[in-house]
Amino acid sequence: MSNWSFWLNVLTLMGVYSALTMVLNVEAGWGGMWDLGIAGLFAVGSYTYTILTITGFEVSIAPGWPSWTGILAAMAMTGIVAFLVGLPSLRARREYFLIITFAFAEVFRQLAINWGDITNGTVGFNTLTKPLSFGLTGDDYRNLLLGLTWVIVILVFVLTRRLSRSSYGRALRAMRDNEPAAVSLGIRVSRLRLQTFVFAGVLMGGIAPFYLAWLDIVQPHVFESQLTFTVWTALVLGGIGSRFGPVMGAVALILFTELIERIDVPLSLRQLLVAVHPLAIGLLLVLLLRFRPQGIISENKTFGARSRAEISILGDFTASFSDFKTALGRLLRR
Repeated sequence: MSNWSFWLNVLTLMGVYSALTMVLNVEAGWGGMWDLGIAGLFAVGSYTYTILTITGFEVSIAPGWPSWTGILAAMAMTGIVAFLVGLPSLRARREYFLIITFAFAEVFRQLAINWGDITNGTVGFNTLTKPLSFGLTGDDYRNLLLGLTWVIVILVFVLTRRLSRSSYGRALRAMRDNEPAAVSLGIRVSRLRLQTFVFAGVLMGGIAPFYLAWLDIVQPHVFESQLTFTVWTALVLGGIGSRFGPVMGAVALILFTELIERIDVPLSLRQLLVAVHPLAIGLLLVLLLRFRPQGIISENKTFGARSRAEISILGDFTASFSDFKTALGRLLRR
């Protein structure tokens, strides 16, 4: 592989994981919903796009739609599945929500393995309709894919940045930091959680086809839990709750892992290098949590003194409101 081909692949993968990590940041960093079902929702979008756009495969559903309609369908289907999964799972809290979302991801992977008439089983699909190819193939399309991927990164960043500054973003952080106070201020926490979970699902469905174009295959093993843990590691590395931290975390993590794989070792040691790979990522994460637990960019640095002042005002208002309710209750009891 030439140097440009290597960097082309790495930069495209950086873009995919940057977009995914920003989406997770909305859920977990601001909304406090620690989702371990990323691979499952990503698989829903991936299979939906592939099945609806693929041609020449003998599966029961293959309408051969154009790629742009396949992307929209993947977004819609992932949003619907996120809604159906979120209705029961978002009633749970903390570790129970983690378990439910992780179980969902594994259930869908098993469905992809066993539902052979639609998903082609463990074989999957190794010929895909490239999203928004405009007739380009080979290296020309891979150059285009790099540009498309980073356009998506910019769009997701602008969207999440505006979201963080809006009343919706402030409501998410208030719900995360103090749910009883958020409820007392009129925030409908259950609806907010479900809306955010569905919003994240829709974005993941839109990102999935471009990851498939980079990967060039769709098989159940692609959507194992490692994908989820990679996105989580990138978020922790970049800084949970920050705006630009997820991008920096994804770029740093992918660069680190790809450079490790590029180390030239004898064939006899290649298996050892593969085994050291996850160990190196784990060591990087441990060192980060030990010496800089807030990540490369902290949430406080992102939102600055103005945001901290707003949070302080919110806290003072909530305390005053609570005192008022207490005094009113005592008065009424008299």
